[in-house]
Amino acid sequence: MDASLFSQINTTISVKERELITPEQFEKLLQAPDTESLALLLQSTSYHLSAADLEDLNLIDQQLTSGLAKEYAWAFAESPDQDIVTMFALRYVYHNIKVFFKARATKQELKHLLIPIGSESLEALEHLISTFSSEVFPEFMVEELAMIWEEYEDYKDIRVLEIGTDLAYFKHLKHLANQMALGSEVFRQAISLMIDFYNVITVQRALSQKKPQSFMMQLLSDEGSLSAREFIEMGERQELIDWFIQANPDQFNTEWIAFEDKMRQGTISALDLEFLYDLIQFQLLDQAKYTPEGPLVLARYLLCREFEVKNLRLLLSAISNQLPLEMVKERMRPIYGQ
Repeated sequence: MDASLFSQINTTISVKERELITPEQFEKLLQAPDTESLALLLQSTSYHLSAADLEDLNLIDQQLTSGLAKEYAWAFAESPDQDIVTMFALRYVYHNIKVFFKARATKQELKHLLIPIGSESLEALEHLISTFSSEVFPEFMVEELAMIWEEYEDYKDIRVLEIGTDLAYFKHLKHLANQMALGSEVFRQAISLMIDFYNVITVQRALSQKKPQSFMMQLLSDEGSLSAREFIEMGERQELIDWFIQANPDQFNTEWIAFEDKMRQGTISALDLEFLYDLIQFQLLDQAKYTPEGPLVLARYLLCREFEVKNLRLLLSAISNQLPLEMVKERMRPIYGQ
């Protein structure tokens, strides 16, 4: 695909980027003395939450998710290559699949858990889970989900649906990486990091809970750079640094030294790894600021929107629960313009 096809959407993004919350605005939000002041500051952003809204964490989450859904709807409508948008949106699609699976298995009404993000409508996704047939979703996806349901029918265990859907998501990501054309090397690297970090984080969390290897083997994806067993053995030997040296897309970046030291000392936590993953994905896609043409601009914009919502959710939740704001600062993801 010709990179010039992205000229129009990239021009629009250059305008839309002005709506992103700046580091200075986030600092003012952090320093707001009360919810009234916070609400007033939010009026100058895309998130118009009132003081009353800020008292309700469920409402806050709904508003943030709604804003993000609008960005994805715009990106799907305007992008010359939907695979780029799908790379970010796919996790919401598989979240929704899990919801529809559970609703079908338990006969419960769970639509309040759905997130309206994806290339196809929620109605089309519900039809897929009801019939395991579709004219809009790829055949490999239809077959994979049908197999998961068949296994559930054999065991009648909800965990089959949960674990099967998670693993199907990573298979879909790998399929996406293999078919992407424009800017494929960067996107393949981004997808590889998604899968590898999921495996590493899952192992670290399971080890901290003293779970057996058999437990971890059920959860891990074999679509990463190592096999599931290799990730487990590496975690048990506290040798994550060996994997990270190979997986790190920017080995000359000194920002990761603190994380690398923790890996060498065997003290890195799942939370540390989640934070490191976001930092690395941002670093990988932030090169778009040097290449104003092509698909990376859109990828970087979507990631910045994701981080903006994550930062606001963290900030507003901390204020609501009267948590130390220093903790918020430590855990905030990269902000556009930093």
